[in-house]
Amino acid sequence: MSVRDAAGEVDVGRRSELALSREVIARTALAILDEEGVRGLTVRGIAGRLGVQSPSLYNHVASKDEILDAVTELIGREIDVSGLDDPDWRRGMSAFARSYRQAFRAHPDALALIARRAVETQPALATYDAALRALLRAGWPSAEALQLLAAIDYLVLGSVLVPFTGGFVRRPAEYADGYPSLAAALAGAPDLAELDDSGFERGLAALLRAGPAG
Repeated sequence: MSVRDAAGEVDVGRRSELALSREVIARTALAILDEEGVRGLTVRGIAGRLGVQSPSLYNHVASKDEILDAVTELIGREIDVSGLDDPDWRRGMSAFARSYRQAFRAHPDALALIARRAVETQPALATYDAALRALLRAGWPSAEALQLLAAIDYLVLGSVLVPFTGGFVRRPAEYADGYPSLAAALAGAPDLAELDDSGFERGLAALLRAGPAG
């Protein structure tokens, strides 16, 4: 098929192919994940949304795995690491952890798909390197810095993947028969909708309360 049709206009499918790039494919995949979840993400679905045939994607990415790597890079670029330059390491790590959580909280279905993948993308490696550099600069021994960063990782990713309040779908009173302590706690929470945020902040504060040994 020619690039231009009889009317002299660029064919729609050909225009789509000309506009393809690794980043366009990744952004489309991320949009599908956000809108349809993990089950909706297929190479055919990405191609269909872009108005091309599936083989056209492979001119820009080698596989679905590479698409997931590109999606990981997009989300990684949303994490603000500038706070890690703060001379107050606790304040810097707090800002970093909140940004880290917010980046994945905006794309929870993407996190469910990529959480078990190896850390290989440049933004992810650079983020871990920056966080460790900040801790080492603050006097943390390497082994303890890694432990703290791992704990922050667990807190951030766990809070996104499995929100605490998401597990309690009944009204508090419905737990009273058999689970009175749970019912009372849920009923007494000042704002159940904000419990996940306040719980995250409490956990983060607890992790950062200690300082480097020595």
